[in-house]
Amino acid sequence: MARIAAEAVITNYCEMKVSDCSTPAMRDQHAKTHGCVKAEFIVRKDLPIEFTTDLFRPGARYPATLRFSNGRGTAGSDRKIDARGLSIKLHEVGTDTILRVLAPDKAPAGEHDFALSSFPIFFCKNVIDYTLLMNAVSAPHATWREKLGQGLRWLEFVIRCPRQFYLFLRIAVEGLFTIRNPLTATYHSMSPYLFGEHKVVRYLVGPSNGRKQGTGWGAFPLWTRSENFLRDALVRDLDPHTHQSGDHAIVLDFSIRVRHAATPDDVEDASRWWTRRQDEVVRLGSIAISRQSLLAQNALYDCEHMVFNPWNCLPEHRPLGSVNRMRLAVYLASRQVRRKLNMVA
Repeated sequence: MARIAAEAVITNYCEMKVSDCSTPAMRDQHAKTHGCVKAEFIVRKDLPIEFTTDLFRPGARYPATLRFSNGRGTAGSDRKIDARGLSIKLHEVGTDTILRVLAPDKAPAGEHDFALSSFPIFFCKNVIDYTLLMNAVSAPHATWREKLGQGLRWLEFVIRCPRQFYLFLRIAVEGLFTIRNPLTATYHSMSPYLFGEHKVVRYLVGPSNGRKQGTGWGAFPLWTRSENFLRDALVRDLDPHTHQSGDHAIVLDFSIRVRHAATPDDVEDASRWWTRRQDEVVRLGSIAISRQSLLAQNALYDCEHMVFNPWNCLPEHRPLGSVNRMRLAVYLASRQVRRKLNMVA
């Protein structure tokens, strides 16, 4: 199944390049970047011992890069229904990651990545569901026959996976109607991860206390929305020329949702809600973002060629479940083909 998903990614890239050779190959998902932001990741000094790991040591600090994005595989308007994404890259991490060990040429030393989206759970239960969805999304649709074939694949997905189709639409609709600013949204890893020796967790990143958490559905018609309104909000809130100098402009909390008495289904079903009373949210630290300019040409170039991978992590924080195992193949295929088509070393 992972091979099929990876082949779909490669096919998409090649078809896009054939149709327009001048178009750079974008990321397979989360293609549109709102901005890459320099930040500092700060672990709590009073972090309880049961949540202390080599990465999350009380008081540890790491330089970090944050990439805010849309969920689609094409760089379209922010006014379309879509999920929103946040990728985090820690720098100066002292231990080699899983990806660094498996493929040293694809993971620079000293990095650790997190990949998050704007909905608490993944829209597909497992890799089988995801493969059905990819068959529909990536089906050719240039001619009327191909469009009919793609429609039939979508129908198959809707019939076989109605809940997954509902989640797929809900994630995209909520992304548009409830997120006005990337810095006020809440992001989730969606799929489960190991934490330490035995804990099963999902990561959670959102505004610290005192900052608006989002926008209600009722306010949506009143928004002033350009095609790049999310990037505009990011640039405006971080612009050093329109704010007084001082402490960090924005602080995000970095937390984990710990699954109580995790079962194999909790690990393998990425679309399962975690709602047990004993589940707990633990704040591990914070991400401090200083005022900065996001529109420098070299910064935009570096941002577009930056690579994030959930498997670029320490073994005690490895991704869990079939969806995450598939992502290892898909992310590596995406990186390799995209860089070759763009003639980037």
